[in-house]
Amino acid sequence: METYRHSNEVLDRLWLGDYHASQDEAFLRGNHIDVVINCTKDLPFKGIAEYQYRVPLDDNLQEEEIRNAGLWAPEIVMTILKHHKQGHRILVHCMAGRQRSAASVAMFLIFQKHLTTQQAIAYLRDKRPVAFMPQPNFLESIRDFETYYQQHLLPLKTGLSLR
Repeated sequence: METYRHSNEVLDRLWLGDYHASQDEAFLRGNHIDVVINCTKDLPFKGIAEYQYRVPLDDNLQEEEIRNAGLWAPEIVMTILKHHKQGHRILVHCMAGRQRSAASVAMFLIFQKHLTTQQAIAYLRDKRPVAFMPQPNFLESIRDFETYYQQHLLPLKTGLSLR
């Protein structure tokens, strides 16, 4: 059984982690993290990263929060994409690094790597075994983003029109 880690690098320069990783100055400096995306409503930032973003989500299984994750999805994905393309090192975290932040990174993987929802979840579980444990709380939001990606974003990326 793998030892629990506060963060895991899921792509080159992209980490998925928990609140402890976001507060670990040695981790942040040692990995040259310059972007932190905090997927909580109230956990504080450490203040070391040059760029800090908040995605105000609760992991309370309420329908409104599931919907909110979907509403934030395009902004989350574009923020990660912008910084990743610029060569920045990014930590996306929530309290436990299992649900809100994992859903955010899954949506980015759907966009960046053209994965399905199930492929993105499996990919993240392989890279960070605690991701989506015990089950994906934001599955509906991830599926909705996949549909949005396939219908609206993919045609723009490939220069095709569905009309």
